[in-house]
Order: sequence, then C-alpha cells, then structure tokens
Amino acid sequence: IIIIEDKAVRVTGNEIWMTAGEIAGLFHTGVPAVNAAIRAVLKTDVLSDYEVCRYIQLENGLYGDVYSLEIIIPVAFRLDTYCTHVFRTWLVGKALSKEKRQAYV
Repeated sequence: IIIIEDKAVRVTGNEIWMTAGEIAGLFHTGVPAVNAAIRAVLKTDVLSDYEVCRYIQLENGLYGDVYSLEIIIPVAFRLDTYCTHVFRTWLVGKALSKEKRQAYV
C-alpha cells in the first residue's frame, strides 16, 4: 500500500493493488474523481483493464475492483491535489535517482 504523510511517500509490500476508495484517500480527493480518471486512462487504450484491474474479495468480505500501481501513476497525473503533487514529485525523484545509479554502473 502507498501512504503519503509529511511530504513523504512510503510504499509497503511488493505488489500494490488499491481500491478506488483507497486511491481517493491517498490523494485526498473523491471516489467519483478517481473513477473518472481511471476511465479516462483506460479509454486511451494504452493500458488494458485486464492487466491493471482485478475483481477480488476484499477484507470486509465484499467483492470489488482493485487497481495496480501501473494505473495509479497516470491517475496521479490526471488529478490535481496537494497529495498528487507530492506523489508525482516522489515518482520523478525515484526515476532520476535510478537513472543516476545506472549512469555510475
């Protein structure tokens, strides 16, 4: 799962799958905004819904859709909140630090 607090992003676990409600909580926005952003990303046909979306049984016993990090990233670029800004900054920092490490190898 992904957590944003005090201008920092923390990722726990190897695979990240989150519900629209969890993504909305992460980015401090509403579920309808997250769902609209997900639909817009999927509409571009760059990502396939069968690769980035799963229908699973949730912890509360109900079934629902969960979304992978692969779609959470473009959703962060479609929404404009303080938390999406922090997340995007963290992503760019991770990409650049990896690039710098590879340059020295």
